[in-house]
Amino acid sequence: MMQTNNLFVDTVQCNVVDIGERTSLLACRFQPVLKENSIHIFSARYNNLERHSRILLNSVNREDQKTASAFRNPAESNKYLFRHGLLRIILAHYTNQKPEMVRLKTGKNGKPELDLKRDHTDVLFNLSHTSDMVLIGVTRKHRIGIDIVHMDTAYRFHDIAEYMLTPAEKAGMQRIEPVLRYQIFFRLWAIKEAVLKATGSTLSLMEKTDLSGIIEDIMGASEYTMKYQDMKQSFFIWQFTCGSAHLGAIAVDTCNAPKKSKPKIFRI
Repeated sequence: MMQTNNLFVDTVQCNVVDIGERTSLLACRFQPVLKENSIHIFSARYNNLERHSRILLNSVNREDQKTASAFRNPAESNKYLFRHGLLRIILAHYTNQKPEMVRLKTGKNGKPELDLKRDHTDVLFNLSHTSDMVLIGVTRKHRIGIDIVHMDTAYRFHDIAEYMLTPAEKAGMQRIEPVLRYQIFFRLWAIKEAVLKATGSTLSLMEKTDLSGIIEDIMGASEYTMKYQDMKQSFFIWQFTCGSAHLGAIAVDTCNAPKKSKPKIFRI
């Protein structure tokens, strides 16, 4: 227990945001209770997780170890074990289990889910990572998608934008100052991925997910409520910076969430 506490005190950043409310990220340690309309967001850098490698490696199961052994690059294998060990520690906390006993299954379009037959079936999560960081979001009773991207000013995004952005988004990008376009691109990328992961859709729908309605104010607003295609359910979108060069985005359905704010609503 002391080792786990140290992990979350000096290595993992935890934040809380309430679904449907206008609020900033609230910094916290490991929250004991996951309220129904809250999102708990955990982020960490791999180089910081290394100092707690023993507890992380002890938290994975044989299936995780088998998957990690398939990596040709030992560094990537360790990163896989670190992030899955962290994920298991977090999920074990909310489901009152031992980390290595947490059962996961593959859901729609490959999205990982908790595989619990009895209790805690309302705990939902999603994971995303870059080469430097890992990001994990946890909710109760709300479908969630999460994405983290590294905003690289040298990244040649124009080529990928050709097939990732809709015609309306491309037109909107032309109205943005050139120096800001790379930031807008990465924000659109993160939000799209988060939405698709929340809905269980495949990334092949990226080019059909249109966010042109928020391009011109995406830098100034952190949250939105949106409709996705023909779904009746709305989704709450939250975007935030994660470190100096990373951007995170979270999408959760607003089922049973309080309507205390009126963020911009758009349909994609």
